Amino acid sequence: MHVFLPLLLLLATLTACTARNHEPDEPGSDDLSVPVYPDLPELNELIQEAIEASHVSGLSACIVRNEETLWCRGFGLADREAQRPVTPQTPFMLASVSKTITGVAVMQLVESGELELDDPINDYLDFSVEHPNDGTPITPRMLMSHSAGIDDNWGAMGAVIVDGDSPIALGDFLAGYLTPGGAWYSSSLNFIDTGVLSTWHYSNIGVALLGYLVEVVSGRSFSTYCSEHIFEPLRMTDTGWRLAELDEDTLAVPYQWSDDDWQPIEHYGYPDYPDGALRTGAEQLASFLSMFANAGVRDDVRILAEDTVDLMQTVPYPQLNSRQSLIWYSWNFDGVEIMGHNGGDAGVSTEVGLREDGTGFVVLMNGSGDGDVLPVVERALLEAADTL
Repeated sequence: MHVFLPLLLLLATLTACTARNHEPDEPGSDDLSVPVYPDLPELNELIQEAIEASHVSGLSACIVRNEETLWCRGFGLADREAQRPVTPQTPFMLASVSKTITGVAVMQLVESGELELDDPINDYLDFSVEHPNDGTPITPRMLMSHSAGIDDNWGAMGAVIVDGDSPIALGDFLAGYLTPGGAWYSSSLNFIDTGVLSTWHYSNIGVALLGYLVEVVSGRSFSTYCSEHIFEPLRMTDTGWRLAELDEDTLAVPYQWSDDDWQPIEHYGYPDYPDGALRTGAEQLASFLSMFANAGVRDDVRILAEDTVDLMQTVPYPQLNSRQSLIWYSWNFDGVEIMGHNGGDAGVSTEVGLREDGTGFVVLMNGSGDGDVLPVVERALLEAADTL
């Protein structure tokens, strides 16, 4: 799909997921129903045909340009049993697109001087994280660029996925995963053998650890910090890291296409939630994306400094991966460079992307889809954007 690694989506059961890593390939009103978007019948028809052909239950998409949301629309069904349609406001699980929000939270603390990108994380944490084969101190910059030598042990991570919200605290899980003697610790499975800064290796746990850094440094739960410093300023009113923060009757139900039918998956959670468990609607996510496209500002509200936005799009270790920036990464799409992130989980497939001219897309689906549905839809969105 991209120039690096293909989309990774492992479905273990209908009620649990075992993969959240989507690897690089290698709005201005409290009432978000107020905006009236242009009618794009050809785009609507193409997307509707695409999701039907690829067995996707529902899809919500938006087009942004700089700080404006130009167009949003929902397609298909969020809940097939209730016959509830998808709208631009329907919250979907974002999977690894969630990491872009985690990255912004970290960089806000860097801006405030409370956190330094190149300080050892052990200067801040209340437990010590050390690579078993390499004493090089791990830093936030390494975690944000997937170069800290921390691996995803899906045996341990899959075992703690549950229906509903995880009862295990973020810090407790990470301490148990990253420190010798912990309940989920393995020196051979939880770390890359070659050490720190030895290779680029996508790490969900590394990003979850960034979320815990936000907790420790800010003195607030990660969820509360994001609500106060990102969601509320951007008026993302129906956005949350935990199911308890949302009305489950409004959510897009995850689906797996199996035995020629859509099989529903229970809403699920995991303790390392900053790497993939955010839920929000396409229109609200478009507010976040357009803030990033507009040098950190949306509707006169500054979330990040312009220099910080630039830094997040700068590759820190080109010798390891020439496309991996700080959380965000780039890929070549039809000869055009896109900066963004994708995501996949059980019954979920998502992607956001921005061209250099500030035009971008949000695509959220409650299914993985057959074939290349994401690039088909994204190509159509970018072509439509050039007519607006």
